[in-house]
Amino acid sequence: MATKKPWRPFYQVFLERVILIKEVQCHRAAAVTKQYEQFISEGRRLGAFPNNCLWSVDRPTTWPYGPIAPANEPMRQAWNAAITAFTKLIADLVKGELIAIGVHPAIGRSVLDPAEWTRGDQILDVCNGVLIDRRSSRVRWSAIALRAAKRPRQKKGRGHGYDWEGAWAYAKTLRAEDQWDWKEHRRHKKQPLPAVRKTVEDKIKEWFGERGSVPDIGDIRRNITIPLYAGRRTRGKRKR
Repeated sequence: MATKKPWRPFYQVFLERVILIKEVQCHRAAAVTKQYEQFISEGRRLGAFPNNCLWSVDRPTTWPYGPIAPANEPMRQAWNAAITAFTKLIADLVKGELIAIGVHPAIGRSVLDPAEWTRGDQILDVCNGVLIDRRSSRVRWSAIALRAAKRPRQKKGRGHGYDWEGAWAYAKTLRAEDQWDWKEHRRHKKQPLPAVRKTVEDKIKEWFGERGSVPDIGDIRRNITIPLYAGRRTRGKRKR
């Protein structure tokens, strides 16, 4: 049974997806001041702010949440790369590709609706996972953690979506006398095929595998192996 994906603190995901990416870290050599080092190591915004963990959800480049202009071009590039990655992180929360859970002052611990990330004038304390209404300074959610959304498995109906006609055409070539070394394989009593049907089925599975996916072995037997060993010229209607 598949286990549920674990919740991870917001800051952990933020560092992994926004700061500790190669597009930012390739400029680490330019982080020659304490302020730049805090940004490139911890994701703390550039600028002299009491809490430099605050990032605007919808306007991360707008004052006062944008940086004081970095003194060198590499740090400007690092900042721009981080902003692009942060914007993508928020977009994934809006689209539901990432799911957030947190503590609401009124209802307690709950999963955040994706619409929570579309409200205007919100700031995010990325270090502590706190979502704050900028205008009222009211904490909307705290102790936020994230996990990837569970993707529904795309199940293919048994027997459906496979090139059975192509597989049948290939299977018929296996009835040619010159396809097998009869010193290596024991010959079937009625057909120029190996007596061990698994030998042929392995060939059919390999043929399907080269084209992307392999059907259920039961379908291969009903649709290919049985009519092939029966000597049929056509495989007939496919059984589901």
